[in-house]
Amino acid sequence: MSEITIAPIQKMANVAGTAQLVALWLHGKSKQTQQTYEKDVRYFVGFLLGQKPDAVRLNDLDLRTVTMNDVQAYCDYLETTVSQVTGKPLSADTRKRRTLAVKSLLRFGHEIEYLRYNAAIKIKAPVPKNDLAERILSELEIATMIALTTNIRDKLLLRFLYATGARVGEVESLRWKDIRPNRDGQGQVTLFGKGDKTRVVIIPNALYNDLKVFRNNAPSDSPVFLSRQKGEALKIRQIENIIRKAGERAGIKGVSPHWLRHSHASHSLDRGAPPQLVQHSLGHRSLETTSKYAHAKPNQSSSLYVMPV
Repeated sequence: MSEITIAPIQKMANVAGTAQLVALWLHGKSKQTQQTYEKDVRYFVGFLLGQKPDAVRLNDLDLRTVTMNDVQAYCDYLETTVSQVTGKPLSADTRKRRTLAVKSLLRFGHEIEYLRYNAAIKIKAPVPKNDLAERILSELEIATMIALTTNIRDKLLLRFLYATGARVGEVESLRWKDIRPNRDGQGQVTLFGKGDKTRVVIIPNALYNDLKVFRNNAPSDSPVFLSRQKGEALKIRQIENIIRKAGERAGIKGVSPHWLRHSHASHSLDRGAPPQLVQHSLGHRSLETTSKYAHAKPNQSSSLYVMPV
C-alpha cells in the first residue's frame, strides 16, 4: 500500500503572541498611525495588567483570554480617566479613538482566526459632541497669526498649512522635490498622506514665490521645513508647538495645525469653492466629510424665521 500524504494544516497567519498580532494589524499603515494605535493598545493592555502603558510588554497579555467584560470595564475606566497632560478628564474624541483601536484589533484578530471570539463586537464607541465650529478660525484670526509671526520659516509654515489644507504629517515628510511649477506657471505640491493616498494641490503664486526664495539652493531631497538645531525635518510635535505659539500671540488658545486645515475648508466653501474641489484638495474620502464644514457655519436656520426676541 502506498503511504497517504497528509497536507499540512493551513493557517491564514502565524501569530505567536499579542505583539505579532499588533504588528500584522498595523502593517501598511502610516508611521504616525502605527505609533498612535500601538499606544492606544498599550493603554488597554496596561489597564488589564495593572501597569503603566509605557512599561507593558504586549506579549504579557494573551488576547485570547480577553472577554467582553474586560472591554466593558476598560470603557468604564476611560470615562473616569484624567489626562496626565491636561489634568482634565479624557475628551470624548480620545475615548472614542482608544475604544475604536481596541475594537479594530480584536476584530482583526478574529478575522484571521487567531481569536476564537471578537470580545468587542457589541461594544459601542462614545459619540463625541460635534465641536467643529469651535475649531474654525476666522480669516482675521489667521491673518493676525501670520502677521505676528516674525520668523520666516514659521511664517511660511503657517501660510502653507492654511493655503494648502495639508495635514501636519504630510508637512513633516515634505521635500523640495514635492514642490514644483505646474503647466500654468503656478506652483503645486504633491502631498502623500492619510490612507497612503497622493494628491496634488495648487500653491498660490505669492506663497510659491516666497517658498522659492526660502529654498535658496537646498537639494531636492532636503526637507522643506528644517529644524534649526538638528538640520532635519521638523517633527510633528515641533510643528504643533509653532502653531500653538502663533495662536497665543494672536490671543487664541489651543490652536493646532488641524485648525488651519479646518479653516481652509470653511473659508474656501464660504468663498464659493465647489464642495467636490475642496474634497479633492483636502483628500477627504467622501463628500459627506466636506459637507460638515458647511453645516458647522450655516447661513440659513429656522431660528431666522421666529419672532424677534
